[in-house]
Amino acid sequence: MKARVYVTLKPSVFDPQGRTIAEALHSLGYAGVGDVRQGKFFELELNAGSADQAKALAAEVADKVLANPVIESYRVEVL
Repeated sequence: MKARVYVTLKPSVFDPQGRTIAEALHSLGYAGVGDVRQGKFFELELNAGSADQAKALAAEVADKVLANPVIESYRVEVL
């Protein structure tokens, strides 16, 4: 079973990389782009008996390894 984990900085955390991307887009003429927030994407292949077990396992992995819960939040999707 596959799960996708999306990790992003919490809204209250300054994102210098996202700011740099936004400024670069503006300099390229994309004035319609507002704020940019960057993040990470992981696709996990899991051995789980059910979608609920896969989601719980992916969330545990994200919480302990993939994300820093102090400054990042994550979202899990089971495919």
